[in-house]
Amino acid sequence: MSGRSGLVLVCCLLGTWVGCAGKSESELEPSPILIPSAGGAAGSAHGGTGGKGGTGTGGSSGKGGSSTGATGGVSSGGGVAVGGGPAGGKGGTGGDVAVGGDGQGTVGGASGKGGTGGGGTGGRGRGGAGAGGTIGNGGVAGSVFGMGGIGAQAGRGGSAGAGGSTVVPATWVCVSWAYGDGVCDCGCGATDSDCPTDAVEACVRCNAIGSCDGGACPGSIDKTDVTKCVPLPAGWTCTAQAYADGKSCDCGCGAPDPDCTDSAIGHCNTCNSVGSCAQSSCPSSIDPNDTTQCAVPALWTCDDAYYGDGICECGCGVPDVDCTTSNSSSCVYCPGDSCSPYSCATVDATDNAHCDQAPTTWTCPTRLYDDGSHCDCGCGAFDPDCSALGAGACDKCNDSGSCSKDACPGTITTDKNWVCTRPTPPANWSCWTYSYADGYTCDCGCGAPDPDCATSDVSACMSCGNCNGSCPASIDPTDTTRCAPPPSNWICDPAEWGDYTCDCGCGAVDPDCYDSTSSSCARWPTAGCSAGISSHISATNNATCSIVAPPTWKCSVGYYADGVCDCGCGALDPDCASANSSECVYCNSAGSCSTAKCPGTISPTDNTSCSQ
Repeated sequence: MSGRSGLVLVCCLLGTWVGCAGKSESELEPSPILIPSAGGAAGSAHGGTGGKGGTGTGGSSGKGGSSTGATGGVSSGGGVAVGGGPAGGKGGTGGDVAVGGDGQGTVGGASGKGGTGGGGTGGRGRGGAGAGGTIGNGGVAGSVFGMGGIGAQAGRGGSAGAGGSTVVPATWVCVSWAYGDGVCDCGCGATDSDCPTDAVEACVRCNAIGSCDGGACPGSIDKTDVTKCVPLPAGWTCTAQAYADGKSCDCGCGAPDPDCTDSAIGHCNTCNSVGSCAQSSCPSSIDPNDTTQCAVPALWTCDDAYYGDGICECGCGVPDVDCTTSNSSSCVYCPGDSCSPYSCATVDATDNAHCDQAPTTWTCPTRLYDDGSHCDCGCGAFDPDCSALGAGACDKCNDSGSCSKDACPGTITTDKNWVCTRPTPPANWSCWTYSYADGYTCDCGCGAPDPDCATSDVSACMSCGNCNGSCPASIDPTDTTRCAPPPSNWICDPAEWGDYTCDCGCGAVDPDCYDSTSSSCARWPTAGCSAGISSHISATNNATCSIVAPPTWKCSVGYYADGVCDCGCGALDPDCASANSSECVYCNSAGSCSTAKCPGTISPTDNTSCSQ
């Protein structure tokens, strides 16, 4: 072949390559975009490396290995002249969570066509996907002397491996995304697939949302079962996350926290965890002798909730742990049950636990307050002279102004000796319930002694309402629990004396009557002189009657002058216009001399008697 002929051949071959391919190498089909399946990311899809043009006839390509992708084999060199080498080797199949191997094209024969790049197959594994092989390069074009093959089209990228599915165990209590996310989570109620072993040393995260632990690993994770935390001790009142969290010594939680290296209160880091008995930062109200509990000083007189609440309260009998100094200038608040309610105005300048004068709530003589002599109780405020808050510390319980009128313990409240507790009235108490031991009034005639009465003498009686008379006149001087008995001239039922109803015509003025006139009468007992007839009552003396049956009247006194003419009764009835029998209305009333209806045997001219 001449030089010109060779040149023509080369041009022709090049034109054919360009014309057949239709596009340059840079325009070859790109690798596909792969969407990972749920549970893992797809590997990059790259074709295998294209075979390079060689000499001779191409040998068979090697196939990629399994598991971790193996590199495709390379064909043996072929002979001179015709035919390209065979296609490049196929990329290896990816193993579990592995990257697919790159296929490598075989060596092309002389003047032959380049081998096709092998595509790697993506791995298929739990949560991951194999990567495709690298895009193959076309073979080198043959020279005019037939030294190389024409470059082949680049091999297609291998398919991405399918992502593995992720199933969260039913007992998993942490957030779902924490399961199988590449981090070994512990304390979540089930074993995390990310944990290579069940040993606590494998735990990476122990405080995921929902975990039983609240701190860094290992925290309170149970070494025998990393899905759980060590059991909480009996009495633990704070949250499970606070226990043995490896971060803080929690106090006031009802049981010792393993994070506390010492039982002294100075080692407490957190005193107000959720569930703690304390309300503010340490030391708050934590008991210095038992940091698992809270304690309020014995002589603290204000509500327990004020002690160690983070605010300096004053006038409460004992310095508040929240106060920075003992001076009144440190005071932030004085509770209503302090010695200086709400204002702190009388708090001692150098002793903010006490006041320099009797509180406004003090009801006993002011000179008794903090006199250094006796513990005075029931006086409306705690006396600093008392060694304790209970009734047992009292020296005097019935000072003037005390809520207790009896000697100690009287009605003093057992655990707060500045106030009284009203006892339940006994069964035989007949007055109003609220009047019993009300701390103010000695009630008499109530069926039982009133603790408010300083003595049993009738002179102590202040209220005698049950006897409805003036005190102490209406009270039995021999027994102040009873009303005085009716006077000897009372002729009506004794129960009607002082029963809250004004009874008239009974021989004595009833104490229930507001005066002695007949206008105050509410009842006219038949046993009295009126025989139940109101008009018989004397207008000026309601104990007597202005109309009285004569001694000779033999019928019922109630029939005498009752508006009806009764005959045969031994005396002339004022209701009869005359003594003739023709006036009679009733002739046979009980006691009449006639047993028959009018005129019966009534004398025609003397209707007080009978004719036979």
